[in-house]
Amino acid sequence: MPKWLRAALVIMALMFLAWNMRFALLRSMGNFLITEDPMVHADEVFVLGGAIVDRGIEAAKVYRQGFGERFVFTGAPIPTALEGLGIDSTEAACTRNEAVRHGLPLENTLVLNKGTSTFEEAEALLRQAQADQADTVLVISSLFHLRRVGVVFRKRFQGSGITVLLHGAPSQTFDERTWWTSEEGLIMVNNEYVKLVYYWLKY
Repeated sequence: MPKWLRAALVIMALMFLAWNMRFALLRSMGNFLITEDPMVHADEVFVLGGAIVDRGIEAAKVYRQGFGERFVFTGAPIPTALEGLGIDSTEAACTRNEAVRHGLPLENTLVLNKGTSTFEEAEALLRQAQADQADTVLVISSLFHLRRVGVVFRKRFQGSGITVLLHGAPSQTFDERTWWTSEEGLIMVNNEYVKLVYYWLKY
């Protein structure tokens, strides 16, 4: 059999195998990004900016389940839609409001209008945790953000004596188990892999 024919057959076999395994491969790509820790009670719960509805709902759920009493919300940017309406409310304030709307007591919250990136949020929250003498903190972000959040926070908190735990907020607009079937899921997974490379090179 000619070499070119053998090579063509191998390529076709690999393509056939990849096609048959496409759902398992896509699911593995998403699962790689999700690095949740077992839930334990934390001295403080840090809710990162972005995905306001998802993270606000999850913060209230974490409170109801008894895993935290003090919740700190970050995110300095003002959502574009609100800015267009002339409403001066940061991501931190919006997420806190969503959490309160779902049952988190207002008096258990602190809005920290800081951070335009995960790295900046980690910097601000380390100072907050040290000021509050927290030993264990639980960081809430979107499920697909957790690997990057873990890399950034644990590197920044290294040597502080503070344990960092990660918890994911499921999306309200798509199913993480079949992320490739929705535009939102495709965009999020693509962005996360790009950001992982960017953060690895920069930090």
